[in-house]
Amino acid sequence: MRKWLFLLGLIVLVYFIFKASGSKSKEKSPFLKRVNETITILVLALSIAYVLAFLYWLYGVIFK
Repeated sequence: MRKWLFLLGLIVLVYFIFKASGSKSKEKSPFLKRVNETITILVLALSIAYVLAFLYWLYGVIFK
């Protein structure tokens, strides 16, 4: 399970690095805005999936 938590941490870290160091220009094209929104949704969905998988694993370890 540690590899999944490591992967989740790595994804979140890379996401926040790109968000923090991204261009601050407000003149982004509509295509880039959609790509940015899509990546944000994917990162959030993966984060939720990994957290749920971890909680399910933790439940199995504690109560079984």
